[in-house]
Amino acid sequence: MKFEYKVVNFKANVMQADIDDGSAPGKVAGQLESLFEDHANEGWELQGQYDFPVEIEAGCLASLLALVPMLGAGSTDQTIQIEMLVFKRSV
Repeated sequence: MKFEYKVVNFKANVMQADIDDGSAPGKVAGQLESLFEDHANEGWELQGQYDFPVEIEAGCLASLLALVPMLGAGSTDQTIQIEMLVFKRSV
């Protein structure tokens, strides 16, 4: 059996007031459930949530400034983790 895959980012939207009154987890869960239901209606099944390392390369000027510590400016390359949801469906 063959499958196709779809990788999506999920970013929940809550307000500071939602955090303050404790409703943020429920709102995030509702948004996530809606995303799952939308994909399920199109035949997609959640495969899992995965962390992917992403390397961010400093630009030319930032790299040069990072070589001069007394300036306190510039940056070097860095790696961050991005969480993605992976869905699959039969083709």
